[in-house]
Amino acid sequence: MDKKKMIGDLLHDNGLKKTPIRTEMLELFMNHDFALSASDIVSKMKAGHDRVTVYRALASFEEHGILHKASEDGQGVKYALCGHSCPDETHADRHAHFICDECHQTYCLEEVEVPEVEVSEDFSVNKVNYTLSGVCKECNVFSQS
Repeated sequence: MDKKKMIGDLLHDNGLKKTPIRTEMLELFMNHDFALSASDIVSKMKAGHDRVTVYRALASFEEHGILHKASEDGQGVKYALCGHSCPDETHADRHAHFICDECHQTYCLEEVEVPEVEVSEDFSVNKVNYTLSGVCKECNVFSQS
C-alpha cells in the first residue's frame, strides 16, 4: 500500500485531521527503523516547523496510540510507531527496546516480549521498560571493516 494512503488512513482511523506536518512526521517514522526524538524530527523535516507544533503532534500521536515512547536519553524522549497490538491510550506494546552503544539509536524489538512480572500489592506499576543495549547491525558492519 502507498505510504501516503497508509498515513491518510491512520490519521482518519484515529480521528485526526490530515495536515502537512502530521503527514510529513509520520512519513519520517515510516522511513526509519529506529525511534526518533523531537530534535531528530525538526532537523529532518523539509519545511521549517516550530518545535511547539512538533511536540503537539507527538503528544497527539501518543495519545491516539500511533506512537509510543521508546527511550529517553540526552536528546530527550525518542518515539517509535506503535504496532497493531498497541490499542488507543493503553500502549500495550509489550516489546523490548534495543539501544545501540555506538550510534545511540533506539530500535523496537517487536519479537521480544516483555515478561510478566508479579509485584506486591504495595506497588502499583504504571510503566514497564525492558531495554537491551549493545551494538546494532549497522555499527557492527562498520566496526568489522
